[in-house]
Amino acid sequence: MNGPLRLGEIAQRVGGSVVGDAGLLIRGVATLEGAGPEDLAFFTHPRYRGLAETSQAGAILTRPGSGLGGRTRLEVADPQLVLAQILELFHPRAARRPGVSDRAHVGADVQLGHEITVGPFAVIEDGVATGDRIVVGAGAFVGSGCRIGDDTVVMPRAVLYPDTVVGQRCLIHAGAVLGADGFGFATVAGRHHKVPQVGRVVVEDDVEIGANTTIDRAMIGETRIGEGTKIDDLVMVAHGVRLGRSCLLAAQAGIAGSSRLGDGVTLAGQVGVAGHLELAAGTVVASKAAVYADVLEAGLVAGIPATPHVRWKRSQALVARLPEIRAELRELRRRVAELEAKGTG
Repeated sequence: MNGPLRLGEIAQRVGGSVVGDAGLLIRGVATLEGAGPEDLAFFTHPRYRGLAETSQAGAILTRPGSGLGGRTRLEVADPQLVLAQILELFHPRAARRPGVSDRAHVGADVQLGHEITVGPFAVIEDGVATGDRIVVGAGAFVGSGCRIGDDTVVMPRAVLYPDTVVGQRCLIHAGAVLGADGFGFATVAGRHHKVPQVGRVVVEDDVEIGANTTIDRAMIGETRIGEGTKIDDLVMVAHGVRLGRSCLLAAQAGIAGSSRLGDGVTLAGQVGVAGHLELAAGTVVASKAAVYADVLEAGLVAGIPATPHVRWKRSQALVARLPEIRAELRELRRRVAELEAKGTG
């Protein structure tokens, strides 16, 4: 951990401005609840205003006009982005020690770049080619014919099946599996016959893939993850799926085979997308929603089946009133029956 740093120095490095004591010594970053007099805390959401006002933090990272009068503040236009920069100041990445462990296995015809790091018990099969400064963690597996770009990190126990392509500056977390067979079977007379999955997975530059996430190879062609996309832990991307640039997939989301997601699509936690669908660029799918039809216009969708968010909220309001509506309907039926009885009498 680096530090301490003067608040004014931090402001210069991140392009912010100090309101209050620029000479305050900051030793670390902490939550509003856990911060002490030498910590910088962050205030980014109105619901935490009470905590921000009573926090013991020496200074608070926030936007201009936060209303925290009397508090020393580091004001920036985008606190979330600047928080990431400040965390890197205090917690820089550990220095790498390039080299191939003598307990790793490196196959034949492997082309390794400069300054690479390969941990113990990692396996790099025949015909792999890598860029410079890559890391293959302990126990990771890189199958034959894989390609890995500059500055990419494959964490321990991650698995790249043969012929997987990973771009530059990617981060593949522990337990992730790229390139396993897609779930493809031909069912005849009640028996399931495996359809060979002979495609591959292609991951473009600046992608992060979370722990224990699985991305299956295409039956034919490619499963492709677009540039800048970030995928959480425990996500399932099926065979032949194509994700656009800068998508966000939260934990336990699942996408069935051959669906296409445009640039900037967001899937919240536990979202399911059926196969062979198209989601327009900029679509946001709320948590636990199930997408069964194409979403051709950007917007927020929710529910099962997923519909535009406003329509879903209206339907939920109606569902909440069903007992009342049922009672009203029974009363109306009773009155109608009375009127009909009087009319026939």
